[in-house]
Amino acid sequence: MVLEAEEVVVVAGNGATAAAPHVVFISGKPWLAVEPPRANDAVEFYKAAFGAEEVSRVAHAKRKAEQDLPLIRAAELKIGSFIFVVSDFIEGSTL
Repeated sequence: MVLEAEEVVVVAGNGATAAAPHVVFISGKPWLAVEPPRANDAVEFYKAAFGAEEVSRVAHAKRKAEQDLPLIRAAELKIGSFIFVVSDFIEGSTL
C-alpha cells in the first residue's frame, strides 16, 4: 500500500497547536483468501486465464500429512500493473 503523509495543525482545547501527521491512502492491494488447499489452483488459474506473473510466494510452515502441497500464506500475482494476493484461508490466522 502506498501512503502519503502531509502535515496538519491540530488545535487543542487549551488553544495550543501541534503538527500531526495526516495519512492519505493512495492505493490498496486486494487479498483473496480461498478455501484451503485451493490457493494453488487459483494461482494457476490466474496464470492460465489472464497471463498473471507470480511475483512471490510464502508457504505455510505447518503442513498436514495428507496434503501434497503446503498451504499458501500469500502468493503475490501481477497482471499488467495490477498486483493482488491469493492465499489459503487458515482458521485463526491474521492475513
